[in-house]
Amino acid sequence: MAYILINDPERLSLLSLTGVTESSLELIHQHKDILLPLVGPIVDELYEQIYRVDHLKKIIDYSSTLEQLKETQRIYLTQVFCPIINDAYIKNRYKVGSVHSRIGLDLQWFISVHRLYCQIVLDFLVKSMPIKEASELMNAIESLLNFDVQIVVTAYTKIEMDKALFPLRYEFKHLQNKAGLIDQDFDILDTFNGKLTYRLEEIMKKFYQGLFQRAAHIPWKSKDVLSETEYLKNYLTQFFQEKVYRDEISFYRVIRDWVKKINQKNISEQELTFIIDLFNEAVRETFLKRDSQYEKEVITFLGSFERLIRFTLAVVRELLMPYKSLETYSFLNIFGYEIDILDFGIVTWVDDNAKRLLESQGVKNDAILGKRCYELLYNRVLPCTGCPVRHDSGESFITSKENDNISQYFKTWQLPQPAIAELSHRLLVSQNITDETKVIFDTIESLLELAELRDDDTGKHVERIGMLARKLAQISGCDQQFIHNIELAARFHDIGKVGIPDAILNKPGKLTHEERESMKTHSEIGHKILSKLDLPVIQMASRIANTHHEKWNGTGYPNQLKGEEIPLEGRTVAIVDVFDALLTKRAYKDPFPPEKVKTILIEGKGEHFDPNLIDVFLSMWDEFITPYQITTSTEVQ
Repeated sequence: MAYILINDPERLSLLSLTGVTESSLELIHQHKDILLPLVGPIVDELYEQIYRVDHLKKIIDYSSTLEQLKETQRIYLTQVFCPIINDAYIKNRYKVGSVHSRIGLDLQWFISVHRLYCQIVLDFLVKSMPIKEASELMNAIESLLNFDVQIVVTAYTKIEMDKALFPLRYEFKHLQNKAGLIDQDFDILDTFNGKLTYRLEEIMKKFYQGLFQRAAHIPWKSKDVLSETEYLKNYLTQFFQEKVYRDEISFYRVIRDWVKKINQKNISEQELTFIIDLFNEAVRETFLKRDSQYEKEVITFLGSFERLIRFTLAVVRELLMPYKSLETYSFLNIFGYEIDILDFGIVTWVDDNAKRLLESQGVKNDAILGKRCYELLYNRVLPCTGCPVRHDSGESFITSKENDNISQYFKTWQLPQPAIAELSHRLLVSQNITDETKVIFDTIESLLELAELRDDDTGKHVERIGMLARKLAQISGCDQQFIHNIELAARFHDIGKVGIPDAILNKPGKLTHEERESMKTHSEIGHKILSKLDLPVIQMASRIANTHHEKWNGTGYPNQLKGEEIPLEGRTVAIVDVFDALLTKRAYKDPFPPEKVKTILIEGKGEHFDPNLIDVFLSMWDEFITPYQITTSTEVQ
């Protein structure tokens, strides 16, 4: 008897790889009299254990009933114990993957349950036959179960790829199901759409009559809607004649246009519901009056039309809510803009706050839409490093921008939106936090100035470290945001010295062991001062303060980090800080000659310094040393 009844080379190869053979299936078949009575107990045990996991229990309770799932599983296990691998068997396994993906059962959970399944089957086999026979039979069953898993994984992958490529299709189906809209409704709408467009003028007349009768308390909005009469009639005629409701992407674009008009007219969600219900009522009255002799067909059509209207309203709400929510927070100086991620960065919508912000920077309204966000807002030619849209991050990030030599700081994050609105767009919101941040920055700058004047009479050391760190980051191939941040962040590397006594800080002679240990604490002091402020540039400064005395070989302080455990910014500043310290006069030493400095840096490769970074630094030695050679020693100090 043949058990493998498929000819697809790919499937046959997969069977071979998972160990499924005619002989292994024959072994299962030979023991079916023992296996089939175990189907019920095995399934009961499986679901008893699954039901103990809250996440899986919720999925089961939401998507089906326990008894239905058990029955499905009993049918499946019976097929496994009476093994015939044919097209129907493969199709059923695909269906399992599709259903699990649809109900939200992640692949890792399915694979975990599969392992549990194998263990339970083995436990029952061991109780029913000698261990050696049970082991051989289990190998055959497990091979078949592994083949099934591979088929299910293939189905998962296909479904998830489709979701990634066509998210709109899945979101539309989700909202259609909620609205009760089925494929048959579209066929009914196709049948009646000619009559609908033919009677549209009458429908619109009834609609406006109802609007004026019931909306007297909002006369200006009634006039506003009335001014759109011809537009609405033409729009709806085209919508139904071209069967836009059958094309998800076209329908999506139409709804987006409606949403823009709804926002422009400042129509509330409650008023929108009222308007749509009124239009639905006008359609109902017109058809029931005109086609009373075809009442059954008309009632069927009106049901389909109402479900389409309900679905449309659901889509509008999904798109409307994110924009409306921004109005609530406008007093907090929050700005909203939407960017297209398929043609990355093109601005497709901005709120009034954002328009005013851009106008204050000399950007006129007609120059906003169609430009890229990073060009418009940050004067960049490429997307920003750390952009939450590009990296799909829910975390906020903070950027700074110079306006008339005044730094402004913006906290930006992606506003959570229903996935339907994420087909090609992402909505970002930014909050100007300049005032609050400026106070904190001024405080830290004062501390920095105090620390530097106590340790460096000229106060130029921090500026040089910032410049050197920027240059080294640049020639090392770091990204633009990193280069920009490290120039400022590196200046704070020794801010912890505000906590070191003057007697130690400015001691001309050699420090004692106790004094050296006290001096070392400036790294941790600096880290504590800076780590409280949630700004990327200051968080970088905090890491630099804490790690610029760590060494590549792990013998540095304060945490004896080794190699790439030391963040890149710490490794960068470690080099330029030693370089500058050796070349300049301090209370405890005279400046070293350049060749000696170079020798010390070479000797520190792989011991004190990152070997790759020090190679880059030394390869551009002239670039780094020239400013020191052409500047007087007094200016360099």
